Amino acid sequence: MRKDVRLDDQRDDDMRSLRFDYDSVPISVAKFLRGQADRIRRQCTTSLIQIGKALLEAKRHLSHGAFLGWVECEVGIPARTAQAYMRVAGWASDKGATVAHLSPSVLYLLSTTGVPEAFVSDILSRAEAGEHIAPSVVREELKAFRSGELGKGRELEVSAQQSARGDMEWQAIAPDGGSGSAVAQLVAILAQGLSAVDFARVRDIVTSDIVLSDPKLAQNLERAFCGIQACVALI
Repeated sequence: MRKDVRLDDQRDDDMRSLRFDYDSVPISVAKFLRGQADRIRRQCTTSLIQIGKALLEAKRHLSHGAFLGWVECEVGIPARTAQAYMRVAGWASDKGATVAHLSPSVLYLLSTTGVPEAFVSDILSRAEAGEHIAPSVVREELKAFRSGELGKGRELEVSAQQSARGDMEWQAIAPDGGSGSAVAQLVAILAQGLSAVDFARVRDIVTSDIVLSDPKLAQNLERAFCGIQACVALI
């Protein structure tokens, strides 16, 4: 939660530092400039997507090599730029009108292969709500988002490994039926619930000669568990 708060604060700081200071001009000029910026941004984005669609249509009629040659010789743009336009056009085809609120730089970032869909949805929702999405903010948030996903993935992997290891240990020590099975289950529970140090202490106590040779072992165990249960009930 604190990490999210810090990220939100950083995003706000980045947005403030990247926005033009409209307070430095008269109110009427500021209003005009805001409108112009919005129209130019929308026109650039719309043109980018339309060019990408036109390139995709042309590509269907040519081999890959011939298409690249046509793009560079006839259209007059680098092949890499054309590929970026086509990628954005394909990506934006099912994103609705919200993409018009985003700058071309943001579209390039979001349409890159491997960007999580949950991250894209969050950016689109914020853009639709009227938030100005700066490319630098998208880069930082995407980096943090991916780091969080890797951390969660690693935790799940470790948990699965521990669970599998616990199952194998249980299968290895559990005899068939009788009190031995109950004892094996008890040991497995202790192994999963205690730290390595505490488990070693319990093992040394339970397997000591003084405990195992005590004829009143069963009564002592029952009395100890009843005492602990009574204490827990009072908490």
